[in-house]
Amino acid sequence: MLPPLPFSQLPPETLSGVVERITYHNPENGWAVLRVNPFDARGGTATVVVHQLRVFAGATMQFSGEWIVHPRFGRQFKADKATELKPASAGALEKYLGSGLIKGIGPKTAHKIVSHFGKDTLDVFEERIERLTDVPGIADKKLAMISAAWTEHRAIRDVMLFLQTHGISTLFAVRIYKQYGDESIAAVSANPYRLAEDLYGIGFFTADKVALSIGFGQDSPLRITAAIRHVLNASREQGHCWLTQAQIDKQVSELLQLSLADRIALFLHEMEQQDKLCVRLLVTRKGREPERCYYSKSLYYDEQYVAERLRQMVRPLLHDAERIADWLRRFGGKSGIQLSEEQAAAVQTIACCQFAILTGGPGCGKTTTTRVLVALLRAMGRSVLLAAPTGRAAQRMSEVIGLEAKTIHRLLEWQGGGFKRNQENPLRTDVLIVDECSMLDISLTASLLKAVADETEVVFIGDADQLPSVGAGNVLRDLIGSGHIPVCTLNTVFRQASQSRIITFAHQINHGETPRIGSPFKQPDLWKQSDCLFLDSDEATQEQLHFIGKVRQHFKTVEEREQAGAEDPFSFETDALSSSYQRFALPEQFQHVDLHTLTVAEGPAEELTAVAKKVHPWSSLYYGMTAADTVRRLCTEWIPKYYGAGCEIQVLSPMNRGSLGTGSLNKMLQEAVNPAQEGKAEIRLGERLFRVGDRVIHLRNNYDLGVFNGDIGRITGVDNANMTLRVCFSPDQREVEYQREQLTELDLAYAITIHKSQGSEFEAVILPVLTQHFRMLFRNLIYTGLTRARKLAVFVGTRKALTMAVGNKDTGLRQTALRELVGGE
Repeated sequence: MLPPLPFSQLPPETLSGVVERITYHNPENGWAVLRVNPFDARGGTATVVVHQLRVFAGATMQFSGEWIVHPRFGRQFKADKATELKPASAGALEKYLGSGLIKGIGPKTAHKIVSHFGKDTLDVFEERIERLTDVPGIADKKLAMISAAWTEHRAIRDVMLFLQTHGISTLFAVRIYKQYGDESIAAVSANPYRLAEDLYGIGFFTADKVALSIGFGQDSPLRITAAIRHVLNASREQGHCWLTQAQIDKQVSELLQLSLADRIALFLHEMEQQDKLCVRLLVTRKGREPERCYYSKSLYYDEQYVAERLRQMVRPLLHDAERIADWLRRFGGKSGIQLSEEQAAAVQTIACCQFAILTGGPGCGKTTTTRVLVALLRAMGRSVLLAAPTGRAAQRMSEVIGLEAKTIHRLLEWQGGGFKRNQENPLRTDVLIVDECSMLDISLTASLLKAVADETEVVFIGDADQLPSVGAGNVLRDLIGSGHIPVCTLNTVFRQASQSRIITFAHQINHGETPRIGSPFKQPDLWKQSDCLFLDSDEATQEQLHFIGKVRQHFKTVEEREQAGAEDPFSFETDALSSSYQRFALPEQFQHVDLHTLTVAEGPAEELTAVAKKVHPWSSLYYGMTAADTVRRLCTEWIPKYYGAGCEIQVLSPMNRGSLGTGSLNKMLQEAVNPAQEGKAEIRLGERLFRVGDRVIHLRNNYDLGVFNGDIGRITGVDNANMTLRVCFSPDQREVEYQREQLTELDLAYAITIHKSQGSEFEAVILPVLTQHFRMLFRNLIYTGLTRARKLAVFVGTRKALTMAVGNKDTGLRQTALRELVGGE
């Protein structure tokens, strides 16, 4: 007898029947809720949810998918594939034809047609549609209308069937038809890889699956070319602007599981000739000859533009330095703001340059320097615009400077697929000041500079030791390192700022020193005395979990045998359990474990304490809490107790995966902070569950919605019937409605990655730091996460992991050329 298939390999369920009525249909995305009379119905109609471009009552359909139980609407069939069948009966056929499917045929005409042709009705439509004039009331003019409508319907049906046959879900099938129309089959058949270029959400892997299903060869030129484009585009996620031929060869060969030998060079040459990519000769290693480096076209031209524009802008302005110095002295006397010599020099330098950078770490006075600079520029009669990459950074800039600041995207006015502000329609200002410039990628920088008029002065402000941008490039660090841009660096930490442990520890970390952070488990008064704490804790590793499970299972079996009076197979002693402790073979790494302590342990914390070689004396494990438990208690009890119930708490994890990754933490915190309850609406999309009240983050730039990567908001409404939800985004309290297909751009935000927190500040920040995060434990990551906290920062984890991170400089240099292009002669 064959073993049963794993659940993941079971074939999908099917449901066949006649569509009784259309409860809801969105023609934009094809989302439909249908009532269907199943052929094997025992309890009446069934609810089916599916993506289908056109649906009609009376249609006979076969759906493939699974039965689910919706929390509000009950049992329903969630279909990922729908195939139209021939109508099952004359009644179904009549309802089908008269449902509005075909222009020119209403219920009465449908009844006449079916009465006249009977079971041959569909054959007439398919093969001899001119015979419809035999039916009273259908003349040549009406026949032409019906014939055109039937042809259109058949084309849509054929396209949907073709796409589904090759493994494309109904959701994407609808999008593909909207993109290519009646040419869908021809377009996809000729080049399935264009799907990855033309439609968001369909990547190389989906397009490749379709291509192989259609019959494209493993070494098809189209497949190899598409793989090269994919590899170049994917390199943006590591921040690279270019790749070498050797890197492309290695990654494409691994991606396609092919040995391509020297063929990659030929494909790259051909793509270059066809203007599908760009090449720049660069010295990639010291002492080596320049080599050919390959770019996606957009990155090549963006990097080139930024370099050329900044080289033009690096020029002094004719301002009276003595007059500026005198104004600064008088302003200090009137306002009470006394600048240090370092700050005053920075203001004077920046005021006399068309382009300059102000940089420095936390507490070094960048904000105060900027406030005085803005006051000086306005006193000089200069108009000033303020901008930042994120909404939170722009809000903070507005608050501290006292002048409205906008996000870069809103400043540049996205409209109709591009920015309204550009070279032909530049920003109208004398000076543009941009904060948090460590977040600028090369493409956004190019768009920003294109909107700057020739005479406008520009100031970039930021901390180059923060994490670089999520997108390609390392703009701020490259510009500072070019040696060609005026840079004003603030190094002195002011006395007031030095009293903050957050700022003090941040500078220690940035200099490679592991700070000595106090624990409130040892000194409870630290809750009120310090703004930076360390709660020692841990989570079991996979190896430890496997060992614990093995021990638990073994001694459970021994206990059951002893209780049943059976002879213990491991010993002839009367006390089988005690003897089994002695005889159990401990792996070398667990020789220290007391098996009795482990078998009587209650809960994960006690189990981990029993198997760990060493537990910190102030560890939360001694209080029955793992690291995840500690994070939950911080969010639900301790921080609200000491900082108020309204305190904004943000968990910042180095990674998405793992027991302290954002995925696991979000599920845990959602249940702890915003659990399900009667009357609270929620919506499920795959593994994601969203409830009214949930904290959420937007994952990609969506210019149509006006929401951008990293924006955080709260769900204010859920509409299950239409599969939509509303999110209110801070800081401007803007409400945005998400359609079903846009929900993939949202995720829970009780915990987010440190990368996603760039440009934001939160009242309280929790930073899990464990050795399970070893791949991401870098100094600039911890430094960035710590400096996101305004009032309180709490590390949860092991001091070993923190020390590892502080000593680990990120050596994965981004492959960019901006530094050389700006600094070159």
